[in-house]
Amino acid sequence: MSEDRFRVVVLDDYERFCTTVPAYGEVVAVADVDVVEHKLNTDKEWAAAVGDAHAVVLMRERSPFREREFALAPSLRFISQIGRGIPHLDLAEATRRGIPVSCTPNDSGASTVELTFALLLALARQIPSVSQGMREGAWPPAVGMLLEGRTLGVIGLGRIGARVARIAQAMDMNLLATGKTLTDERAAEAGARRVSLDTLLEESDIVSVHCRLNGETRGLIGRRELQRMKPGALLINTARGPIISEGALVESLRRGHPGGVGLDVYDEEPLPPDHPLRGLDNVVLASHRGYAVDRILHQRYQSAFTNVIRFIEGAPVDVINPDA
Repeated sequence: MSEDRFRVVVLDDYERFCTTVPAYGEVVAVADVDVVEHKLNTDKEWAAAVGDAHAVVLMRERSPFREREFALAPSLRFISQIGRGIPHLDLAEATRRGIPVSCTPNDSGASTVELTFALLLALARQIPSVSQGMREGAWPPAVGMLLEGRTLGVIGLGRIGARVARIAQAMDMNLLATGKTLTDERAAEAGARRVSLDTLLEESDIVSVHCRLNGETRGLIGRRELQRMKPGALLINTARGPIISEGALVESLRRGHPGGVGLDVYDEEPLPPDHPLRGLDNVVLASHRGYAVDRILHQRYQSAFTNVIRFIEGAPVDVINPDA
């Protein structure tokens, strides 16, 4: 590694995908690039990885970058953020330090929509437990839930929630929706009826969470809300973990309510090996796979590395903190 070359560190490339895109080779031609494929935990690990980095490529929330991490990266001059959601990134601190942050465009949300239904069908038809029983030589007599005619409640009828609603409508499901800015007209366009959160929880057979994580939605589904759900109802969360109170959810699931939960997102990611959710039979767990499909990973890494090249050339693009 040359001491006078620009140094780029890619954080949390769990999928080992970033080196497959063309723009990676373009960056390697003008800079030294290190790829970190695991989560950094201690100050020592962070300092070793990013201490002399001039640019980092962040994969959304997988790498929190706040005052502590900035302090451990004194040479940092640029952040290339994958995606546009930045609750993990202290943008004000980046700006104060004169570090511009570029983001890549959002995708259509199709991959998260598809995963939502994958989790829903896995729960409704008990596919994980049936598959495991078959592997063990049994012929599992599991009785599934028919989705036709059931009521799906969508929390957050935005870019992803509206697409979920339209697919559910094609499956002949009834639709309820709620959201702070949702209107009757927008709900009707997606085939849904706008109701309060309490009504949605009380009347839905399946509840699917698609709202943004912010101060108002953090802990939106807590002990009280879980108790309002129908006995045997299913709950899906492919949005953000902290929207549902994890402690209340574990406590409720241990009592058999809701009837089943499909999760792709958690308070802490990766989910700790000893987390109680891992030991519950009435959950289907995914490892934040909503975005992790070949086409989207390719597009995001390609854009992220292109942004690094533009910065090295002195003409950064898609900067979200121009004051830096």
